[in-house]
Amino acid sequence: MDPSDQITNQEKKIKELEQGLNDLRQGLTLVRDYYRDLEPVSRQQDAIDAVDAQVTRQLMDEDIEFEGIWKFHEDALVPDPGARVPLGEMYEAFVRYCAQNGRSVVDQDAFEFVFERLENPKPDISCGEWIGYRLRTDRG
Repeated sequence: MDPSDQITNQEKKIKELEQGLNDLRQGLTLVRDYYRDLEPVSRQQDAIDAVDAQVTRQLMDEDIEFEGIWKFHEDALVPDPGARVPLGEMYEAFVRYCAQNGRSVVDQDAFEFVFERLENPKPDISCGEWIGYRLRTDRG
């Protein structure tokens, strides 16, 4: 083989290697650009996920609170149109009910807000008393 042919072959190999290296650099640049573009989307998705989790947690907490008050309404009260129970006494009965049944206790304002909106029959508030229910004295 002629030395000039050998140099030409080596130059061809070098050119091929350089072209391959350039292709790899371009590919690496594309990958970097792709991940750089994904980073803000990822942060945005993380923020969306965090907000969704917070909202879901709040809705679940509200459902749990409502269910506790509803169960108290069903289990511990008797509809009685002439009955009157002081607000504080009704709330204390709710707290005891929750403690006995492993339910979450809400503060008195939240209890009164939800309790006032129950129906069948709807309780009323007058002069610091709940009207329309009496506390059940037995479990029967």
